[in-house]
Amino acid sequence: MADSDPAGLEQTINQASEHHQAGRLDDAAALYRKIVAAHPGHCGALVQLGVIDYQLGRVDTAFTWLHRAAAVNPFSEAVAFTLGELLRLQGRLDEAIPNLMQAIELAPKMAVAHNSLGAALQSQGRLDDAVASFGNAIAQDPGFADAYNNLGVVLEMLGNLEDAIASYEAAVERRPEFAAARGNLGIALLFAGRPEPALAELERALVLQPGVPMMISAKGHALQALGRLDQAIECFEAVVALLPNTPKAQEDLANARRARG
Repeated sequence: MADSDPAGLEQTINQASEHHQAGRLDDAAALYRKIVAAHPGHCGALVQLGVIDYQLGRVDTAFTWLHRAAAVNPFSEAVAFTLGELLRLQGRLDEAIPNLMQAIELAPKMAVAHNSLGAALQSQGRLDDAVASFGNAIAQDPGFADAYNNLGVVLEMLGNLEDAIASYEAAVERRPEFAAARGNLGIALLFAGRPEPALAELERALVLQPGVPMMISAKGHALQALGRLDQAIECFEAVVALLPNTPKAQEDLANARRARG
């Protein structure tokens, strides 16, 4: 078969990768299975089959592929990272963290592994350790916008509001279209008593990602703090429409209407 020679194998891998990146998951999986049929120990194809099955919601099968890859190459940073990340997404943190730590041990400069470890530690409530991991991710990749945003979230949880604001600002500086980071920045600025720049960031965030209730609510609070009560009420009404059974949304709307008199 064509995949028996190195050139044919490389061509099939490239085709599978193109399908995967384009979202043609079934086409990609078919090619990766073809590779595994010809090369049962092809670690990269086994990992990608695990990722695709996970994306398709076939979680058990995904982990079967990944454990098979780990048996083929127990010292692969790609296997350790992928296994750790998918375990983290499943909430299996006690299993995820050792795999992510192994990935970092094998590849200390892997910024995404540091970032994922930080997210797992954050989920466990180990906030200081999470700060260190996100900092390591940034040290390895100073342009890593997600790591700056994640660091900002944890710093805010720790009460370090100004440091959190600086981290969110670094995230949006590196990726101006990063809606979540702009929303986080706007909310943090609002908490810091700076409603005018908060409003500007929240409006930018909502252009990038419309319809997010938390951002719309924060925009309403910024408008209310600036005395623009009619616009604030419109925001709170929108939140109530999106979340009709949320007492906080009803309360915010009632307070704004009361303030208007």
